[in-house]
Amino acid sequence: MALSPLTLARRIKDAVHAAGRSQREVAAAIGIDPTALSKALAGQRAFKSLEVALIAEFLGLSTDLLLADDGVETSPHPALAARIQAGTGPAVRQAVQLAEQLRDLDSLLTDLGRPARVGLPFPAPREMADPVHQGELLAKDVRRSVGIEFDDLPLELETLASWIEESLGIDVCITPLPVGLDGLALTSGQFRLVLVSSGVAATRQRFTVGHEICHILSGDVQDLTVDENVLGGRTPDEQRANAFSAAFLMPSQAIQAAVESRPLDEALVVELLGRFRVSLDALAFRLHNVGIVDATGRDRIRAMSSVRIALRPGRVHDLQARNERRAPEGLLGRAMDAFAVGQLSIRALSDLLGTDSDRLLDELSPPRFTSEDGGPGESTYAL
Repeated sequence: MALSPLTLARRIKDAVHAAGRSQREVAAAIGIDPTALSKALAGQRAFKSLEVALIAEFLGLSTDLLLADDGVETSPHPALAARIQAGTGPAVRQAVQLAEQLRDLDSLLTDLGRPARVGLPFPAPREMADPVHQGELLAKDVRRSVGIEFDDLPLELETLASWIEESLGIDVCITPLPVGLDGLALTSGQFRLVLVSSGVAATRQRFTVGHEICHILSGDVQDLTVDENVLGGRTPDEQRANAFSAAFLMPSQAIQAAVESRPLDEALVVELLGRFRVSLDALAFRLHNVGIVDATGRDRIRAMSSVRIALRPGRVHDLQARNERRAPEGLLGRAMDAFAVGQLSIRALSDLLGTDSDRLLDELSPPRFTSEDGGPGESTYAL
């Protein structure tokens, strides 16, 4: 059935509301009077094609999605959950737009017959009132499902991200994000993505990865979830995600075994920081939450400050991890396969990698020989 003006108006109105934008902001972005936009949304005048295209671009949506035939189910905003620091706003919308660009690439590759692999089924969070205990038990269940029980996770962020993609079927993208945003989780069909800011400390990146994994595995469906502090989320979903991440990165049995026959002094704290690659705060709260130290002991650890703490094992690599970019390997592999057979342009691949398309094309093309070499001709990859 052809798309009716009223259906288009409703879709645009719903999309504006879901994006957290005002009609005045949309009108200013596309260059029309707010009154004209209001009339179009009320069905009193038809939207022009250019207006629809500009609105879609402003909201980070596909124009085809807004213009789909009447009766076709549309879902402009897949399940999203984002963690942001206090005092932010535009950062969230910019990150959501980046996540949706990756989602659109996934949709294109799926249409080309290259869908995301189906992730392993994992246990759902157990029904209980306490979200912290719920997150703790979910982490144990997930670890048991992948056969690692109490083993340490990979130390370096790059290795950890690859392990998550292989073991959990969740793509991980580490990339510069606007200041104030730590991470974001997206679920769209089989495609599951964790987006993490490379602009924060590596220990915070690591904790954020675990936090966003919990959002995905728990089926959190709110468009955006605000978390003002890495360890102090206020909503039950955030508390559960923080508890999951702490238990996922630092299993209670592993910590208890490490401190069983040793004094919990600075030397042991340094060792645990290097082993689990977490912040001093995260370790102190974890030791308190598993009953190894009381509140006074927790605060004593949080207050530790020395050269040994600052230069703990892995600290140099952690500092280098800031502001680097890591494309999601699952999505990248599918895109490379599509590019190799001419299904995908070099521009789509370069956008995913955040690099110049001409330089990337030159890197991926076969060697170019002169006529004197008697070799093959120019590459035929499409721009």
